[in-house]
Amino acid sequence: MRASRMMTLLLQLQVRGQASGRELARRLEVSERTVQRDVEALVAAGIPIRATRGPAGGYRLDRGYRTRLNGVGLDEAGALAFLGLAGPAEQLGLGELLEGARTKVWAGLTGAARERAGRTTERFHLDPTRWYGAPEPVPCLPDLADALWRDHRIRIRYVRDGRPVTREVDPLGLVLAAGDWYLVALRNGRRRTYRVSRMRAVELLDEPAARPPGFDLAAAWAESRRALEDEPVAVEVTVRVAAAALPRLRRLVPVAGKDRVPVTATGEIVLTVPFENLGWARSALLGLGSAVEVLAPAELRTQVADELRAAAARYAPGKPGGQRPHR
Repeated sequence: MRASRMMTLLLQLQVRGQASGRELARRLEVSERTVQRDVEALVAAGIPIRATRGPAGGYRLDRGYRTRLNGVGLDEAGALAFLGLAGPAEQLGLGELLEGARTKVWAGLTGAARERAGRTTERFHLDPTRWYGAPEPVPCLPDLADALWRDHRIRIRYVRDGRPVTREVDPLGLVLAAGDWYLVALRNGRRRTYRVSRMRAVELLDEPAARPPGFDLAAAWAESRRALEDEPVAVEVTVRVAAAALPRLRRLVPVAGKDRVPVTATGEIVLTVPFENLGWARSALLGLGSAVEVLAPAELRTQVADELRAAAARYAPGKPGGQRPHR
């Protein structure tokens, strides 16, 4: 344990050039006194570490010393796929492994390569979380990751259409899409996709998972996504919409209908756009308020009008707050 910690301390100094005792203690999750003892032990072993005092002081490696003992372990190698994606790595329980692997990779770079890598991180950042949204709770995510590492079949309990459901599946992979996690799995030999936030429990079974030879997770996800996006829509809706609301409307319609919504316009325009069903169309368009008017189909126009009348009744002048309107 101490040898691993001292190796990490040495690599931190090699990557950073200089670090304070407080910073090293925070990264190593030990006291500053422990950092001091580890430094003394490294110096006694012949490592040229210099200590400087004062507000800008700390520890640094002298004479361009570089260690070659920076091999990346198997677990750390598995975490390298998440370089630049610290948030998802933390959700999967790989945060510490990723940090250790990143430190070793940086320590192994030459001066010029390290400078180029540093310039890249200063100029490019990957953020998989959608705007104005917090990640959904995914308490079962580490258990799913563990099952995938072990290649074991699992029993999942999740909520579907408001009801609890239990399924036994063969997990194939986890996908992070637009800030949400999905499990790709086989059930009765057919590939299925499950939203991780809807899962309530994951039980690891003794049976090995039936993983198809040569399975390509990225290709499978792309295929599933295309199939979902290419599904025929159930209803075509004609609306009169204010130009200012077009960006919001574009986000609400399926992929197959996004090209029907212009990026820019002036005044009001009439459009016909697809929706998966009348219920979703009603909820989505009500969210645009007075910026949109449903022209067709007549059934949807009537439903939207009824909802708006009921909402207006709640805010009728002189009506006490909290009193339910008569319908």
